[in-house]
Amino acid sequence: MSMPTTADLVRDLFQLVHDRDAEGAAKLFAEQVDFSIPSAPRIPWIPAVDSPAGMLEFFTLVPRHLDSKRFEILKVLADDQDAVVLGDLVSTVRSTGRDIVTPFAIHLSVRDGKIHRYHLYEDSWAVAEAVKP
Repeated sequence: MSMPTTADLVRDLFQLVHDRDAEGAAKLFAEQVDFSIPSAPRIPWIPAVDSPAGMLEFFTLVPRHLDSKRFEILKVLADDQDAVVLGDLVSTVRSTGRDIVTPFAIHLSVRDGKIHRYHLYEDSWAVAEAVKP
């Protein structure tokens, strides 16, 4: 059986996230995960992550704290090991009722058929402002 391509894994990941299958999404990750979302301190849906269990926590926390109004993938650029996902999103922070409106880029890397890097770049100022009490 052949290993899934990077593009296959990206497609599968975002389908599982869309379906709110946090466990299925976490299973796509390697034992060691290089996770990064540069943000202001105290963003409650961004835990410390270094493993599939951490990814499970992340994918579980996001819908607890945010109501997604739009998550649109505009382009996926993928080669043998890396993918960059470009898009935009609008989410409402449940605790404040404020919206996060931001473009995003996610850099994913794959090794041995598993995702080992998940770096998300977004407008961290917009996130911090939406979270402020």
